[in-house]
Amino acid sequence: MTRLLVLAAVLAILVPGCHALPGRAPEELDRIAETADWSKVQDVSILLRDGGFEPRELRLRAGQPYRLTVTNAGVNNHYFNAPEFLATAAVRKAQVPRFAEFKAVRFRNFEIFAAGGTFELWFVPVDPGRYRVHCHLGDHAEMGVEGHLLVE
Repeated sequence: MTRLLVLAAVLAILVPGCHALPGRAPEELDRIAETADWSKVQDVSILLRDGGFEPRELRLRAGQPYRLTVTNAGVNNHYFNAPEFLATAAVRKAQVPRFAEFKAVRFRNFEIFAAGGTFELWFVPVDPGRYRVHCHLGDHAEMGVEGHLLVE
């Protein structure tokens, strides 16, 4: 019985990570990020507040490299949760300025700590569409901590 419980626990941990996110193949996204002209990066930003998300909609152009700075101005931790968008964006890196840099083909979401937590996401939006971004903690999205990324 103990072995079955251990197996069930291991499967509960592993199986959710095994499914593929919808979107483009990681190799294609990696190639797009590597060949982008990063000397033409455009800076954009999002401010998370406990009762809001500024701007509520951020317009982006497909194929244009961006550096998105997300800052938490609230007293609560918030997530930048945008799995559908992140599955279709060619990501170069994510970083906490002066502290850490992360390189991966795909990210699902980011937790930004309260009172000034910030991170940067360097990416190229690939697929046009309207993508929801929200904080999935408690009722934060219902309180207004959500918005959209519009890729044209």
